[in-house]
Parts: sequence; C-alpha cells; structure tokens
Amino acid sequence: MSFITDKQTLRDLNILGKYRRDSIFSLFNQTSTFGGEHLLEDMFHNPLTQLSEIQKRSAIIAFFRKHALPFNIDLDDLELGQNFINSDTNRSYSASLFSIARYAILEKMGLSAEKKHFEASARALLRLMLSLRRYLQQLDGVDHQNLLQETPLGQRWIREANELQQLQEEVEKSTDSLSWQTAAKCDYYLRYTWAEELQDALKMIYYIDVYQSIAQVANLRNFVAAVPYPTELQKISLENVYHPTIPRAIGNDIHFNKEENLLFLTGANMAGKSTYMKSLGIALYLAHMGFPVPANAMHFSIKDGLYSSINVEDNIDLGHSHYYAEVLRVKQIAEAVNEGKNLVVIFDELFKGTNVKDAFEATLAVTRAFQQHHSCQYLISTHIVEVGEKLKEEIPQVQFLYMPTIMRGQVPHYTYKSEKGISADKHGMVLIQKENVLELLENSRTKF
Repeated sequence: MSFITDKQTLRDLNILGKYRRDSIFSLFNQTSTFGGEHLLEDMFHNPLTQLSEIQKRSAIIAFFRKHALPFNIDLDDLELGQNFINSDTNRSYSASLFSIARYAILEKMGLSAEKKHFEASARALLRLMLSLRRYLQQLDGVDHQNLLQETPLGQRWIREANELQQLQEEVEKSTDSLSWQTAAKCDYYLRYTWAEELQDALKMIYYIDVYQSIAQVANLRNFVAAVPYPTELQKISLENVYHPTIPRAIGNDIHFNKEENLLFLTGANMAGKSTYMKSLGIALYLAHMGFPVPANAMHFSIKDGLYSSINVEDNIDLGHSHYYAEVLRVKQIAEAVNEGKNLVVIFDELFKGTNVKDAFEATLAVTRAFQQHHSCQYLISTHIVEVGEKLKEEIPQVQFLYMPTIMRGQVPHYTYKSEKGISADKHGMVLIQKENVLELLENSRTKF
C-alpha cells in the first residue's frame, strides 16, 4: 500500500523540488549522476509503509554511513559508457568486424573522428566497469551480514566476469589505436553479448551514488536512524527534533500514544508554532522513507499517511473564500480518517479565515471529533486559547503545549522551546507599537 499524502502537505513541508534550494529533497541531493538523482526522486515520491522495507533501507543507509568507502565516479567516463551501451548494436562478431572496417576506411579518408570516439567510449566503459568491480570487492570485504546481497549491488556477474578483465588488459596493451580484432571484440561483447549485464552495472553505479549521497548528508548533519514499530502500537516519540533547513534550529520533544493522541499547541505569532509542526511532519515523512532524521532519537509506529493544513489558500477560480477552502481541507482529511486510516494530521491555526466566534466553535467541535479517532495522531495549533481551556475540562488525554514569549521591556523574545500548558501570549499591539505604525499614520494625518 502506498503512503497517503497530497500536494498540499508536500508544499506545506517543502518536501519536494530539486530546483528549490531549501527543499528537503535538495538537502539530501548530493548525487553526482542523473541516474542517482532519479532514484532519490523516486524515494521521495514513494515513502514506505511496510516495516520490513523501512528496516531494510535504514540498514543499507547505516551500512554506507559506517563504511564511508568513496566510489569516485568519473562523469566523463560514465557519459561515454552510457552512450556506448545505448547505441546501435551488432548481433554477430562478423558484423562487428564490418563496422570496424568501416571506421578504418573513414580514417584513411581523413575522417577519423568516428573511430576515435568509438575507441574512447570503449576504453571509458571498461575503466568504469573495472573501477566498479574493485569497489564492490571492497564492499564485500566489510559486508559481514550479507546485507547487499538482495540489493542491485548483489549481482555477481561484474564480480566474476574474468572475460571483462581480460578484454580490459587487451585494450590497455594498445596504447595507440586498437587492432581490428580488439575493436571488434569491444563492439560485440560490450554492446551485444554483455549489454544487459552492463546496463545492470550502470544501475549499480546509480544505486551507490544515491546511498553515498544520503549517508554523506546524514553523517555531516548528525541525523539519527528512526526506529520503526508495527502500526498497532500507535507510538510516536521524538527527542530534540528540529527543522533541518533552518540554521541553528532549536529542537523539541514530541510524544504520542494511543490514548494521548492529540497535542494542542498555543503561542503567539513568531513564537515558533509552525516550525515546530513542520519539524514533526518532515521527520515523519523521512522516517517512512527509511531515511535518517534531524533529531536526537526517534521511535515511530508506521502510519498509512500524513496530512497537513498549514498554508491553505483561497481559490479565486472556483470562488472559494479562504474560510471555505479551510473547511474543504478539513473535510478531505476527515474523509480519510473516517475510512479507518492510520494517519498523522497537522492543523496550523484552524479556521483563521472567519470571525473569532465561528473559529472558536468550529475549532472546538472539529478537535473533539478528531480526537475520538484513536488510530490517528493529531497536532493542532490555535491562537484561540479558550478552545484549549474547554478541551482541558472535557478531555484529560489531550496534551497541551505552548511556545513561550519572554518580554524584555516592549520587545518580545522567543525560546522556541515548548513548555507544558496553554499560552495566552498576545503581542500584536506590541509589534505595531514597536514599528511605530500608529505614530507614522498620526504624523501623516497632521501633515495633510
């Protein structure tokens, strides 16, 4: 079963986007090859929902993190080798001899470019394959648990093909131009006889590239492996989780279980509520990919999916106001919850597009209703602290956290560290006064 999410959530959390430098994808994308980048994109588009698959990928990443054996990919050789394998093939040795004879005739006519390109490509491909072979032998030497056997790196041909080694040695003896016989062998074996195996070998290179990239980023940033558990445990526990693209980000602890499945978050504007919520969403998404996460520790039960409602926009084309767009978003998520899905749901400032009275009633009613679905975990933030006070009276299982504000004179300061309780911090007028908005308007009124 596929992991359930949608474009709104991916935008809220800034997960995708290889051309967006601050996206989570770009954070991990240190790949050198287009094939490696494509594999990474596929991982990001398809988080995992099976315990065994998450554990397997996490173990492979841990292997590459521990054994940082660099495989330096010569991109020029890779491009020449890729094009060589993918070009037209001769299906017999005699046909290959005919092609080589044609190159020789063209060379005698002063047209040597085609022959030189052929020989350069064959040499590049052989260098690349022998380099890969040596690297795989290094990996085999440290893979004591045979972890790589069930991955693309477990294929034996490249390790055992002595003919490939022999052809490489024969080519290396020809320091200038290749003989007819050697060139014909390169054409026939590399582009026909071994074509499928060499394509698989290229996939190995892409596979190594993507896992080296993930391991490199995780080691550099000290991310930790998230530990997955079966869904029925309904457990999520994060220690010092933080937003990975914010410099010097402050971490927080977040805990859910089946009984305490709703976390109600309050705090003033700019106190860090949205960043707190995004940190949870990003960590959960990465954990379901089997990736290391930005935290000190993470334990999580596997979920069916993740929804967020952080930056819901109106839709002028459909005539939807901001409030109606919020209602439709809540309905969409409610339908998924009602189907019995095991989800994590993040709501930032429910119903901020309507008046305070309606927002209070709607937030309270919706929060009550969602909390009753114990197969899901919820993180809900609001400025309407009265909702929190009401929930505190009615539902003792709800967790209440707030992001504090410390006033130093008329200037607010933020710790970005959550505390237990409900915050009534409001400093909208403080900021207006700090920026001299009213004074500016008053001065302009007297001038004109």
